[in-house]
Amino acid sequence: TKSNLYGVWAFNYKPANHNISTKTIFPNKSVPSRFGPPWTAQTYGANTTQGVYQIVIPGHSVSDTNGISEGHQFITYIADLPFTEEYISIKLCRLLVSDNFPNPSNDPSNSVYSVYNYAAGNLSPEADLVHQCMLVWETNSPKGQIWKVLKTITDSALFRSQDACQQKVKTPLEYTVSAVRALRSSTNGSNLAGSFTSVTDGYNIGGTSSGSATPLSRAGNMLLFDRDAPDGYPETGPPWVSAGTLSERLRWIQSFCIAIGQAGHTSTTNDAGSNTGCDLVGLLRAKTPSNTWLNAGAVADYFLGLLYPGEGAGNLQLYRNAAINYLNTDDSGNSSPFANLTVSGTAGSTYDNRVRGMVGALVTMQRFQEQ
Repeated sequence: TKSNLYGVWAFNYKPANHNISTKTIFPNKSVPSRFGPPWTAQTYGANTTQGVYQIVIPGHSVSDTNGISEGHQFITYIADLPFTEEYISIKLCRLLVSDNFPNPSNDPSNSVYSVYNYAAGNLSPEADLVHQCMLVWETNSPKGQIWKVLKTITDSALFRSQDACQQKVKTPLEYTVSAVRALRSSTNGSNLAGSFTSVTDGYNIGGTSSGSATPLSRAGNMLLFDRDAPDGYPETGPPWVSAGTLSERLRWIQSFCIAIGQAGHTSTTNDAGSNTGCDLVGLLRAKTPSNTWLNAGAVADYFLGLLYPGEGAGNLQLYRNAAINYLNTDDSGNSSPFANLTVSGTAGSTYDNRVRGMVGALVTMQRFQEQ
């Protein structure tokens, strides 16, 4: 049950309501043949037949109040069953690699059955990676060392190849945090509070209670630590992408890029929050040569490098052209050379607004929604 504290859950176990009889779970169930060895060729628990994973949990006396131990025993048992290994491995692969990892099926008539038929071989690269993760889980001692499963994924060609780039859609949390991080630097190298060019108190993004309207709740009902279902938030992109959720992302990023105190980032017109903002001219002054501050191409290139690290210049040419055009255009759509402006970080100045608007446009582009 939920407690009164945001993000805190309370577990209530009532011994008087517990069934004290012996429980037989998964009676006579065997590991499906698609798993193959080592899973089909070993014994589980007290079973003597290979592949059978039935578990019998002894009952307790009426006076025994330690019935909760049965739950611990059951969780320990299923943690290393092949179904658990496969389920967690697929979720981690979806999270870190791509959405191209369908849910498995033990029904031979289901088209997905052949995708994860490890015994038959001839696996796709995705299914082979899941299989490798399961083997790492199964064959190390003790079993279930998640860090080794993660290392298997991050060492794989699917994770490290060029094709793996931009395969995932950012969740609302990843989108907001990535924007803050991309534009964050200490202007004097001290890394002390007050020296950073991009800040947030966290609460402006995640909220302080489950009932508060936040960027995360508006952009997909992502309530940190407060999801009702126990399966976690989706690892795939479609649940996060719609006209409504994307427009909420744009509302937040627009407010974030506006100087705090200016229209669009005030107490009454504020989607980013009063304790979340950025100083883009301060970042330019701290990190780039002064002779580039009025060079539209140089300024555009600097921010493209921050927002899209590792992306080839050829892929960003359209973005670069749009950024330069924005810097050389006034609010009425007329030509206004960036080189003729006066460098200023004062909120509301033409130079500050022009740089903020350009960056605000770049972070609304498709590629910044991806990772």
